[in-house]
Amino acid sequence: MTKQEKSAMMISLANRWRDSGVAQEDFARENDITVHTLRYWLYKRKEMKQESGGFLQLSSLTMGNEYMLRYPNGIELKLPVQTPVAIIKSLIAL
Repeated sequence: MTKQEKSAMMISLANRWRDSGVAQEDFARENDITVHTLRYWLYKRKEMKQESGGFLQLSSLTMGNEYMLRYPNGIELKLPVQTPVAIIKSLIAL
């Protein structure tokens, strides 16, 4: 399992706890994780929601043989035009 797959799985688990109405301790026990792990991913989920408040600007300017992703925090990532769409999609979701 990749790091992104595990992250998605644990965020999903945190969302399920939020909707369950069950105590954290009981939910963690039922899902074979520690309470600490559940709380960590609840914190990460909250942190991710706060960071995703901005829009990601996408443009279709073709400037040679690369794409450039610019994240709201100013980081720029240059990718070759041959980069598979699935990889670009996963990078946009970061």
